Amino acid sequence: MAFIHGAHIQIEALSHRYRAARTNALEDVSLTIEPGEFVALIGRSGCGKSTLLHIMAGLVMPTRGQVLIDGATVEGPSPEWVMMFQQPSLFPWMSVAQNVALGLVFNRRGHDAKRRVPELLELVQLSEFSDRNVQDLSGGQQQRVALARSLALKPKVLFLDEPFSALDAFTRASLQRDVRTIARELGITTVLVTHDVSEAALMAERAVIMTSNPGRIRRNVAIDRKAWDGGDAYQAERMSLMTAYEDVAGDSLQTSSLPPAASSTSSVIQRPPLEKTAVASMPVASVRRA
Repeated sequence: MAFIHGAHIQIEALSHRYRAARTNALEDVSLTIEPGEFVALIGRSGCGKSTLLHIMAGLVMPTRGQVLIDGATVEGPSPEWVMMFQQPSLFPWMSVAQNVALGLVFNRRGHDAKRRVPELLELVQLSEFSDRNVQDLSGGQQQRVALARSLALKPKVLFLDEPFSALDAFTRASLQRDVRTIARELGITTVLVTHDVSEAALMAERAVIMTSNPGRIRRNVAIDRKAWDGGDAYQAERMSLMTAYEDVAGDSLQTSSLPPAASSTSSVIQRPPLEKTAVASMPVASVRRA
């Protein structure tokens, strides 16, 4: 599949308050993400990381400030940037191939489906499931279908809103590795929201630590790409990131075992047990040049 030049993202003095809230969910957030960079937003529940991601994707309009993608002010969703949510939100009566082709069809590019869909299914290792109904697939396979659908329009940015959180540990570890590899090979700018420090260390090149009440960026932590191979380098980066988070946020981290393939433990930021799950939407072009 052809290399895609990732987009440059600029967040400028962004604040946001929900209509019924008394305080801001985000306050004076500024951030630069370079083309092709993989950035993780981490913090406890309620720190505004998902709100920030949704504003970046054009799903929520900020109260103040702006987001620019390649110099264009984000005013809504676009085929140039796409979102993967916690749930794959597939159409259960359709086949795998039909679900992957949806973005192309909705953006009047259905004629590309015959060529693009087989490429995408090969990329996410689902070629043999092309004609299967998506209800017959496992949770991990359904997220791979959602990933293929997200990549169909050759987006410059991939936004990930905890898309692996509902999966078992073995499937999660496999998808973490594959999404990271695909994003890197295609050159896509990727922004991941996670409450798992280990996931950030395993996937990202930089972690952005956020704190709450109101949501602010407190620290940027560079992550050595050698950590992606696991082993001692990964453990060192994970411990460094854990220390940075605890220093900034003052939160304790709990650990739980991951599968042997991950060669690590998972460090999860404490949060309430119930969390809202978003529903996926299809991208529609809407940008204005700054």
